[in-house]
Amino acid sequence: MENQRVGWAVNAFTDYAKHGHNVEHILDVIVLAWKAVDQAVRSVIGKGGVDALFYRSIEATAVAYPWIGTALRDAHPTMDLETLRIVLLTQKPIHFAAASDALLLQFHHLLANLIGLSLTERLLRPVLDPLLESLATKDI
Repeated sequence: MENQRVGWAVNAFTDYAKHGHNVEHILDVIVLAWKAVDQAVRSVIGKGGVDALFYRSIEATAVAYPWIGTALRDAHPTMDLETLRIVLLTQKPIHFAAASDALLLQFHHLLANLIGLSLTERLLRPVLDPLLESLATKDI
């Protein structure tokens, strides 16, 4: 059951893009989601830990989406959301949304490997579930 919930969550940005929402709005929501993740996780693993997991997630996501790794290769290994936004904007909405879903999934997996699935779910669900549910259900 847990995996189904996580699987649903990581398709939210793609589903949102498929409904033809405004590109800038989709990007705003993606950045907002990452800010909320940062705030929720930072108290447990610190800023350096969040930055390292985010950067490692970018590297892992680049296997399927090479453009995200290429564009961020020269960036400082931190959670640089402005650079991420600029890089995502170079792609079509369906592509950057799918990459954003994959990036969130990678982060989830890496965090779960570090602190355990139970704590990961406890930290991320209150932040992501309401946000991603509203993405999946709202017609903005």
